[in-house]
Amino acid sequence: MLRGELLTALAQFGHGITQNEARRRFDAFLNDKNTPPLPPDIRKAAYVAVMRNVSTSNRLGYELLLKVYRETDQSQEKARILGSLACCSDPDIVLEVLYFLLSPEVRSQDAVYGIHVNIEGRETAWRWLKDNWDHISKTWGSGFLITRFVSAIVSPFSSWEKACEVEEFFASRGKPSISRTLKQSVERVHINAKWVQSIQNEKHLAEVVQELAQRKY
Repeated sequence: MLRGELLTALAQFGHGITQNEARRRFDAFLNDKNTPPLPPDIRKAAYVAVMRNVSTSNRLGYELLLKVYRETDQSQEKARILGSLACCSDPDIVLEVLYFLLSPEVRSQDAVYGIHVNIEGRETAWRWLKDNWDHISKTWGSGFLITRFVSAIVSPFSSWEKACEVEEFFASRGKPSISRTLKQSVERVHINAKWVQSIQNEKHLAEVVQELAQRKY
């Protein structure tokens, strides 16, 4: 079960060999959806590798993944694709993906699969959440899914300033259904901020990392 997670992480972090192999297998998958080189358990790694190379000037991979999404009738495959689309490093593409989640093409219960963005898309996702909060609150506010929007977009931040910004935004928009999740998410931001601060205070960390990187095991 960890194999797919590991390959996805390598694709996400830009490991060249993994990305090249993933795209090669994705090309084979486009010609044959049952191709042995790309079984379901590692498809997300391929999808992430494709999206990590997508930009406003090079949209082909994004368009191909949307084509696969629209052609498949398997809910698990749709969820897998939705969970990969926002891995792009281009903020404009990330924003397009987030608005795609609100479109009729995505079932309301599936939208939460696509809101997990990478580090380059955090600010974009936060602005999107604020701009569309009224619609999101109206659409998902009666169930537990709305808490996923809050936790997925707020929790990854790592600064005291962002925690204050989140609290200020929700001060007049809070509701009982998200109060606990909002509190936990802000606490997570505080924890992340403390961790960043402790790392920054490590005077010799850069030298240690460089030394470890040069070692041969």
